[in-house]
Amino acid sequence: MFFKLLAAYAPTSQNKASYDEHVTKYAKKLGVDEINIDNGLFAKLYGSFIKEAKSIIISGSAGDGKTYLLRKLYETLNKSISSWNDYIPELDFDKYKIKFIKDFTEIEQVDKENVLDGLYNAIYENSNILYFIAANDGILTDTLRDYLDEKPHFSKLLNNIEEHIEQHTTNDGLILLDLSQTSSSKNFELLLNEILNYCDEYEKNCPSLTNEEIFCPIHSNINLLKEKNIQQQLINVIRTCDLNYNHITLRKLFMLIANTILGYKGDKKIFNSCEEAIEYFKVSNLRTDASIYNNIFGENLPQSKREKSPFKELRELRIGFETTNNIDSFLLFGDIKNENLYNKELDNPFINLNIFKNKKINYLNGSDDESSDSINDIQEFLIFFRRHLFFNLSNQLKLEDIEINRNELIAYKHADKFYNDVVLSLKDGKSPQKSIIKELALGLNRVFLGELISKDANDRLYIATSLTGTMSKLSSEIIDEIVFNKKSSNEGLNLELINGFDDEYCKVNLIIQYGGEDIANLELDLHMFEFLCRISDGILPTSFSVEYYERVLTFKSQIVNHILSEVEVDETFNLFTLNDKEGTLQFNEIEIGNGNVYES
Repeated sequence: MFFKLLAAYAPTSQNKASYDEHVTKYAKKLGVDEINIDNGLFAKLYGSFIKEAKSIIISGSAGDGKTYLLRKLYETLNKSISSWNDYIPELDFDKYKIKFIKDFTEIEQVDKENVLDGLYNAIYENSNILYFIAANDGILTDTLRDYLDEKPHFSKLLNNIEEHIEQHTTNDGLILLDLSQTSSSKNFELLLNEILNYCDEYEKNCPSLTNEEIFCPIHSNINLLKEKNIQQQLINVIRTCDLNYNHITLRKLFMLIANTILGYKGDKKIFNSCEEAIEYFKVSNLRTDASIYNNIFGENLPQSKREKSPFKELRELRIGFETTNNIDSFLLFGDIKNENLYNKELDNPFINLNIFKNKKINYLNGSDDESSDSINDIQEFLIFFRRHLFFNLSNQLKLEDIEINRNELIAYKHADKFYNDVVLSLKDGKSPQKSIIKELALGLNRVFLGELISKDANDRLYIATSLTGTMSKLSSEIIDEIVFNKKSSNEGLNLELINGFDDEYCKVNLIIQYGGEDIANLELDLHMFEFLCRISDGILPTSFSVEYYERVLTFKSQIVNHILSEVEVDETFNLFTLNDKEGTLQFNEIEIGNGNVYES
């Protein structure tokens, strides 16, 4: 019966688990336990309140678990849920009365105003009525703004809330938890392991578990999800979304895991039981239709659902479509060079390898040359096996002269480096290696100057502009240099970590220091890091991201404008040209004076 509960979370038209209040009822009806995880947020929230009683705001996107946390606070403080179904539940705690707003969006406008008045009084007038509020991102602050003309004192409350969101403080009479700034990857790991444990507890009677002749796609998927390498890669994939600040809500993670385990390319899209799944594949031979390698990306779903969270974020990583000549050479010709290694690396329960081998032989020999179906089949096989390699390779695979790197199978080649060498270093209180700073500096310089300068130009930032304006894509004049790692220097390029509302989530900022102060800030998400690293590797900026190219130009403009506002303007121009052979800068100083031009 557990799979029926899990299916209720799947991306089907009737989602019984869309809202917190439906989950408990449905789980009881099926006779199974409700699926819950402990990500430490409740203990942190409850501990902060017990330490000092304050009003609480839990914000986040729909499906983040705001109502669940609020209900748990209510149960813990009240030891009962007898009045939880009230419009606005209340309870007494110590000398306080606490009012629970289960969803700020859903209450009447007059009640919204009363709640905001009450919240203001609790924080600034020492009222003994506290408010525990669940609110979607932006709704609370937008409502406060609507009342500013009528109630200007609300500006104090508005600034307080916005400061809490930005700086993650618990001061000024308020505890705020923004679930949008918590780790999706941590929640995914906890949730996946909890669901796998439930599968073992409630669904252990599947005949496929005792008879190898019976194929059950559900348990085949479960077995793959238990493999450490696959599980870690899935966590890494969700973390990649975190590092791009693409938060995936808890509800969407439920949806993702449910579809991964139960999905298939059939009319119903989701299996409700092992019996149903086993029966389906007695007639269908396309086992890949129910594989985790396709389900995780929503391949079993209509396009309209694939283009929404959580599948949209994962599909943007292009796993299955990113490849190299070496990867596809291995898939098409690897069995010729080392059949044992080839069979070992591509073995999985969803494809008979001999069928693929025969298909590719016909394809390579041109016997099905005119058949578009044959070409499509090969393409589908290649996508499937690229995904298989991505989730199963440890890091690298070597076969004679062929070398396959796992990071070549995803859109972000530098994701591991960003997490391991930047994020984790900063979390440990260490500065990233000098090689990372130099790589970022080279990428910035190539954008700042609009030139493919040599890799030696990585020990300083060239602050360049053009005679036509600071946002120009091509620069001609160097107005200053910011040198790194200079002893007793008050300038440089620094990376700063900004923590979120849990231990895992964070943001990274790239900060330029000049004259002893921070003068410009660039948000360094994974996409920006990848952008700068690829430019450092030699690609053209606009070939990867026009949007991020424009962001770096804006960043350059901030630096240039600050320096120009600080330095005394003279009549000297430090123009540069690029040595075409070596890619090094050559400088030519032009001085204007007494109506004459002097060249040094």
